[in-house]
Amino acid sequence: MNKYFVRYFIETPNSIGNRRDIENDKTGGWKFNFGHNKIMLYDCKQGFWADCYVEAESQELAEEESKTFTENILNLIDFSVSSASNSPLLISIYDATVRLKDRSFKQIFYIPIEERNINPIDKNIFEVSFDNFNRNQDERIVRAISWLRKGYLESKHVDRFIAFWTGLEAINELLVDHFQIPDNEKKLKCPHCKKQLWPISAGIERLFKELGRSDNFNEIRKHRGKLLHGGGPLDNFFVQDIKQHNPLVRKILIKGIGKLLQMDNKTIENIIQQGTKTYNEKIRLIIKADLSEFDPPALDKFGKQPRIDLIKQNSLEKAISEKGELSLKNQTSFKVFNANFNNIIVEMWSDDNTCIKTIKIDNIK
Repeated sequence: MNKYFVRYFIETPNSIGNRRDIENDKTGGWKFNFGHNKIMLYDCKQGFWADCYVEAESQELAEEESKTFTENILNLIDFSVSSASNSPLLISIYDATVRLKDRSFKQIFYIPIEERNINPIDKNIFEVSFDNFNRNQDERIVRAISWLRKGYLESKHVDRFIAFWTGLEAINELLVDHFQIPDNEKKLKCPHCKKQLWPISAGIERLFKELGRSDNFNEIRKHRGKLLHGGGPLDNFFVQDIKQHNPLVRKILIKGIGKLLQMDNKTIENIIQQGTKTYNEKIRLIIKADLSEFDPPALDKFGKQPRIDLIKQNSLEKAISEKGELSLKNQTSFKVFNANFNNIIVEMWSDDNTCIKTIKIDNIK
């Protein structure tokens, strides 16, 4: 079991100190203990820094566990003050195990691209959607489309799943009528008295059956119950299951909306195949290195942790393909603090379904 240092940044209206102290850099700090894992929360002008020392079997698990601890603290703070903090952004992580000569280090910078993300509208698909919607208007279909859109905006896998599944439940009764499901299949029967007890997702289940995914329906509906009714711990394995199910639940929701709007199968499939884009895409500039002869400081020594400051980030060249994809060439320089950094590697990553085709980095210093 190794020990890792992990730093997060959180945009939030909440603060430990008052505005005057924060403006004068008199930052307050609170320390939290979770067994052998420790977290320190600091004020800054834009929100909070969260520094963590956690024990984990790998760097990936350290990121997951430290983020879970940090979000638990934020949830309790937001609950106690009736506010909303943004999701923590991973800033840096390194191996803090005692008596290491070299320590793996990673730091991330989140850089917005100058142009907005662009996803050209397919006029033929939109016209079919609009015309069929005008002929088949129902507020429940409107709500389902709204939940689909909300799911696209969610960054957390669990929240995205809830949005997609809620969209399906909004149209369940319409699907029951569409598939002409008999009354005796609409409700669950008590195994003892044989009475019908409560409505089940008969219309949604029929959609899964049409796609040959009945087994997935039973598993996913259990996940829905676990999430909304507290049926067991929501550990990392459960979240990974949710992540894997989200593409199918999205597909089923689009399929259901399309059927109720009486759209042809080809148009529905074209919508399903499209990638999801959001407006404010960001590039992640990731620096990986080894820390040499570095002793991890105490958790309350915020300024003593190793860090890299991005001094310059300029866009040198931009090319646009016929498909509207961007190819970027950037100039970047940085300065290191509090440690010797060896074997430095710089990478730039973009989001899933990005509009960026390639990114090249020039003049790294």
